[in-house]
Amino acid sequence: MSTIFFESGGTARPQLFLSQWLTRLRVPLDAWSRRRRWAVALLIFALVFGLGAHGWIVADLGGVGTSRAALAVSVQRLADARRALAQLPLLRRAAAATPVAPVVPATSPWSSADDVRIVSELAAQNGVALLAVEPGAAKGEGVERMRPLQLTARTDFVHLMAFLHGLADLPVLIVPADLTVKQDAAALSVSATLRVFSALRPVSANDAAHVLDDASLDSDDDEEVVFFDPFLQPQMRAAGEPPDVSPLRLVGVLCDRTRGVALLDTPDGATTIRTGQQLGGERVTKLDTLGITLVKDGTTRTLALAEAS
Repeated sequence: MSTIFFESGGTARPQLFLSQWLTRLRVPLDAWSRRRRWAVALLIFALVFGLGAHGWIVADLGGVGTSRAALAVSVQRLADARRALAQLPLLRRAAAATPVAPVVPATSPWSSADDVRIVSELAAQNGVALLAVEPGAAKGEGVERMRPLQLTARTDFVHLMAFLHGLADLPVLIVPADLTVKQDAAALSVSATLRVFSALRPVSANDAAHVLDDASLDSDDDEEVVFFDPFLQPQMRAAGEPPDVSPLRLVGVLCDRTRGVALLDTPDGATTIRTGQQLGGERVTKLDTLGITLVKDGTTRTLALAEAS
């Protein structure tokens, strides 16, 4: 016969243990022991320190992440430089094995006399009267070799523009530099320095057209350029204007809400005028941003600002 003993209260011990912990937690703070207070303080300190350290690392306040990224970029650049350096001997051998086309000297070398000849012919074709042509000493080597050509001429604006455009049709590249244009009583006085590059050739009109076609320009960018003669002195006369009225040109207008002033170019020089003033035999009756109105003996004429068109 066997006997089995059961210990009473086996299921009650866990409940008793939990109730004891709950009782300890309900103890007021002033009743806590020194040991318990230190344990809770250390626990809170560890929790706060862990959260702060995690935030410091995530925000990269110490710059560790940035430094690591910069180090990775530097390592990558160093690897690229080493690969390029390793390929350098191969590139040198390939360059040495490439045949170089020999430079064929020109059968008839271009000289300063040829510069003077072609420029004189171009000036004669475009109605430019050359007063002096002085070739200078050559500078540079190879394709950068350049000879300056000083010239002085007399012409008008239309023929000057035709002469400058004709430089692109010459057999050698000639670039105008230091161009000075002055107006005297009868014509324009021109002094310029032409830089002649005898080893280079200007781009032909057909090649320039192909370049523009390949560039796929918009229709707005393909408009024709029209040059306006800045030395033109137009005489703006109204219908029925008497022939003794002096020629005037309106240069500029400055006006506000109450008054204005206009700058005129007259045969006697530049002058300023306001509304109501007399200019010779004429009186200014109106002045605005569009122009001025002059009245003389019942005849009215308007001077507007001259614009390029």
